[in-house]
Amino acid sequence: MMMKNCMDIDECERNPLLCRGGTCVNTEGSFRCDCPLGHELSPSQEECLDVNECSLSDSLCRNGKCVNMVGTYQCFCDSGYQPTPDRQGCTDIDECMIMNGGCDTHCTNSEGSYECSCSDGYALMPDVRTCADIDECENNPDICDGGQCTNIPGEYRCLCYDGFMVSIDMKACVDVNECDLNSNICMFGECENTKGSFICHCQVGYSVKKGTTGCTDVNECEIGAHNCDMHASCVNVPGSFKCTCKEGWVGNGIKCIDLDECSNGTQRCSANAQCVNSPGSYHCACAEGFTGDGFTCSDVDECAENVDLCENGQCLNAPGAFRCECEMGFTPASDSKSCQGELLLLLPQLCSLALCWLL
Repeated sequence: MMMKNCMDIDECERNPLLCRGGTCVNTEGSFRCDCPLGHELSPSQEECLDVNECSLSDSLCRNGKCVNMVGTYQCFCDSGYQPTPDRQGCTDIDECMIMNGGCDTHCTNSEGSYECSCSDGYALMPDVRTCADIDECENNPDICDGGQCTNIPGEYRCLCYDGFMVSIDMKACVDVNECDLNSNICMFGECENTKGSFICHCQVGYSVKKGTTGCTDVNECEIGAHNCDMHASCVNVPGSFKCTCKEGWVGNGIKCIDLDECSNGTQRCSANAQCVNSPGSYHCACAEGFTGDGFTCSDVDECAENVDLCENGQCLNAPGAFRCECEMGFTPASDSKSCQGELLLLLPQLCSLALCWLL
């Protein structure tokens, strides 16, 4: 029996269209198609078809759009991202590294974006890049409660009024507790701290006077706030007053009664005067026949003052009086202050004898 010799057919050479899109490799009794990266064999195994990587995976080109290309794909990145060197991925663009992102002050990068921010005391303008000073004094008029606010670039300062002290950061006014600061500030009273000041609650007999601090003694005598008798003197003492009856009056000062100097022996009238009591005092009146101020009384020489005294007789002065020493034929009157004829003295007797008609 005769054997036939069989030879392999080179399909690749015979049909140049085999393995279109790839490389045809002849094999014993057949062939194979070697497809480049990004391609796959067709169902007939005779050509290489492009693989659409974009449809195969949703995770490709994150932060961008996947676009299929022959044998590969490329990413077209969203705003804020840039493609990787192989253009098959998207990475974040750090805008802050490029002229600080155009920010005035602070630039903060984020995934796919960035943000401008300002330092304390400044506000971001509508262009979201520029920073402008915040006027804290205008925005909050009470920010320096207890003081005056002064705006400065990026911040503010407080200038505090009396009764307040500025905080360490100079951004607030703190009330000063005067009661704790000076325990004697309300001497003769109790101190109560108030916002920016203090109040003294004074003891009886003390008050707060305008223009002074603390408690000042009230002069009850000066303002008429006392109950002394009208015949007493008011004497102011710390926190109170005392009443003392005036000279010529006796009592506790609240009630004073007249002192009768004439009765109690304290009067200083002359022995030749009469003491006359009066409210709060007394006066002396010299007795008849004496002259003076009552405390000193001198005898009046009636004979020298009136030479006509003691007609028909001689005038003789006596302490407090005078008497007549009558001439012959005259007799002193009963008060010895005149001289009468003897016939006149007998008239009453003669009349009683019914002899008056003879006269």
